[in-house]
Amino acid sequence: MVSVIIPVYNSARWLKQTLESVLSQDFLREIICVDDHSTDGSLVILQEFQKKYPDKIKVFTNPHKGSNSARNFGFVQSTGKYIQWLDADDQLLPGKFKAQVTYLEQHNECDIAYSDWYMDLYDEQGNKTGRQVRERTAYPDYLYELLRDNWSPPANYLMRREVAGHLHSLGQWNTATRVAQDREYFTIAALEGARFCYVPGFFSVYNRWSSGQISAMDFRERLMLQMDLERRFRSIIKQKNFPRGRRRRYLACLNAHVINANYYYPSIGFPFLFSIFNVNWRIVHWKKWFVAPFLYLYGVVKFFLSRRK
Repeated sequence: MVSVIIPVYNSARWLKQTLESVLSQDFLREIICVDDHSTDGSLVILQEFQKKYPDKIKVFTNPHKGSNSARNFGFVQSTGKYIQWLDADDQLLPGKFKAQVTYLEQHNECDIAYSDWYMDLYDEQGNKTGRQVRERTAYPDYLYELLRDNWSPPANYLMRREVAGHLHSLGQWNTATRVAQDREYFTIAALEGARFCYVPGFFSVYNRWSSGQISAMDFRERLMLQMDLERRFRSIIKQKNFPRGRRRRYLACLNAHVINANYYYPSIGFPFLFSIFNVNWRIVHWKKWFVAPFLYLYGVVKFFLSRRK
């Protein structure tokens, strides 16, 4: 019933635990692992599991390179009614598929199920240093939550195949996207009308450690790429037939992210013009409020000067 798609790149440290967490689930149809040319023995581990569970685990090598191309390739190989995206270093907790599949089977108005989850923290030596509890609720407007970056890892979600297929036809997972790939994917899903529903319970673990997982990309470059991503969100929002109040609310989130980015690097500038009176100040730290007017004026001036060149 459920196809689990796992892109794998140098994840030998976590891979056994991840696969075992999936194999224990009810309603499991298949685990599709796409190795992205690992060099740490991940492929050997995958092949060992495939020999042990030949009816459940399928192993492929990514014909291209990159996690999003691996996800896209994995989806083409999948056959399940439901799709579970899973990173190779995260885990599912017992009962996830039973709870979320049951809910989706009983609620045709729901396209993507989400639940509560944990973030486990590790130091550079691999010692667990803590756990953060991320409780969720039945949000009235999940697109708003995604736009304000109320983030969940892919492991938290379970989606209908029809939704994944529609996103695939739109070029998602987008192989050109270098940051916030999962945020883009699920935000586009919501922008395309997918309906998100809350299923109570803790059913996934996102593992985060102090090095290795965090991209070595320069922070300024990351912010600029995020601004490019949100420019695309803004364009889609303007094209959709949202009520005026909702559209304004959505854009206020994106405007707040611009303020935040320019607080750290005013040289980034504004990727688009907006009114300072349409900013979601709840997602701008209060310490930034005092300089926000100056950042705004500088950003507007720089925007117009850049257009004159």
